[in-house]
Amino acid sequence: MISFPKLFLLSGLILLLPSTATRVQAAPNMEIVERWLGGNSGVGSLKINFTQTRTMKSIKVPVRQQGSLWLDYGNDRFRWQTGEPAQTIVVSQGRNILILRTPTKRYEIRPAGSGGAPGMAALANGFPRNLGDFQRKYRVIEIRPQSDTQRIVTRPLGASGKGVSRFTFVVDASKFRLRGIEIDLEDGSSINTSFSSVQPNAGMPSSLFKPDLAGYTETKF
Repeated sequence: MISFPKLFLLSGLILLLPSTATRVQAAPNMEIVERWLGGNSGVGSLKINFTQTRTMKSIKVPVRQQGSLWLDYGNDRFRWQTGEPAQTIVVSQGRNILILRTPTKRYEIRPAGSGGAPGMAALANGFPRNLGDFQRKYRVIEIRPQSDTQRIVTRPLGASGKGVSRFTFVVDASKFRLRGIEIDLEDGSSINTSFSSVQPNAGMPSSLFKPDLAGYTETKF
């Protein structure tokens, strides 16, 4: 017969042991990722209109702006701008990004993965085209349903993940179309982007990705 002290000690040890249920987690359902990416087959470019909401610890009221994103898959380039007329423009330039602040007529060229532009490096890489491309660029943390969407919660790999805590693709749960992205940064701020319209195979004139810098002064933001 087990004495009371030994029984008490045994009970304590059992409580300290992690249960199998809490130790084993189901692998993310990558079928959701594949179905979303499958819809991009044959798409060479995208023009996306969006509403962006940015929250920062230093500002009590979130900043909300309208904007547009152009993705040119064939030439691996993008343009992101917010405001109407455009207040901020970000254009990919190979491993760098060009940032323009039109009200002050200033610009900066910086590495896409620099600490001053977290999240932009992932955009500079473009949205993934297939599962292999996705797995090279992102590590999946979890995939979870929320309302009428599936949240594909990831972290960008390599320099693209610098300063980024989570990079979430918001996918329609029934049509498996990308409806937005949510970027949580390590400094506690976040950038949530909700797509209002998506135009596949839109025209991509070169001038979009080569903004005129006449009258602008180079600076460090």
